[in-house]
Amino acid sequence: MSRALSRTQLQSIIKVITKHFPASYADSAWDNTGLLIDCSVDEGGSSSARVTYPLVLLTVDLTYSVAQEAIEKGCSAILAYHPFIFPSWKNLSPTHNPQHKSAIELIQEGISVYCPHTAVDAAKGGVNDWLAYGLTGENRQLIQSNDTIEPVKSDLVNGEAKNEVGYGRLVKLNKSLSLEQIVQNVKKSLGIEHVQIASPLAQISKHSIKTIALCAGSGSGVFKSLKEDVDLYYTGELSHHEVLKYKEMGKAVIICNHSNTERGYLRDEMSKLLSSDGINCIVSETDADPLRVV
Repeated sequence: MSRALSRTQLQSIIKVITKHFPASYADSAWDNTGLLIDCSVDEGGSSSARVTYPLVLLTVDLTYSVAQEAIEKGCSAILAYHPFIFPSWKNLSPTHNPQHKSAIELIQEGISVYCPHTAVDAAKGGVNDWLAYGLTGENRQLIQSNDTIEPVKSDLVNGEAKNEVGYGRLVKLNKSLSLEQIVQNVKKSLGIEHVQIASPLAQISKHSIKTIALCAGSGSGVFKSLKEDVDLYYTGELSHHEVLKYKEMGKAVIICNHSNTERGYLRDEMSKLLSSDGINCIVSETDADPLRVV
């Protein structure tokens, strides 16, 4: 039985999502964001009457297991942080690409998919601000300033200061913290047991940190826009040579795996934001970073 939303229902959900994560904030030069699968039906369609309180599943990656979870839990829509269709599909070949198989099954079940990605990265109160707050544990007062590294064009921003909307964050602390303390804060914030670090000092308790450049996911491109010197680079992934360069410069690096820097935001912030505006949403239980430490 299809659980397709009516067009009005789907547009109401998208309106709430874009209220917090405006579509104009996404990096359209390369990102594929927005409504990627639209299974909504006309208001008079019989299937729309079956969905009285639609359920939305939040996930970082829309894998096959997440698609099956959405079907089993009776969801009518999925908010997938990462683009589900990326970079583009010229045809559907479910025998060669499991994502294509997922797309076909979701369409058959009437489940729509919206992907905000870099709009969440850029938004004030988005994933990068969440990462910044996690640096200091419970004490946000330690943050002296928290500015974007790569601001969104000012003509796309409504009602927010230019330094509050954009990709990555440059965080300055009121007082120095040791790399050891920041590592513990990061682990607690992300809900993970292990991170990778680089430091020229063997004892990370002696590596003092006061300025941090951070970026959810992959920080490579954003960090190139930095105009100030920092003590720590914090992100999901960097290349070997980038890590080596920063360490040789006397800097510290914290790497957590790409989606580990994003998943906790859905749990801690996004689900609450959307719920407060009337969206019935749950966070995926099967979504996980593809890499794990063994």
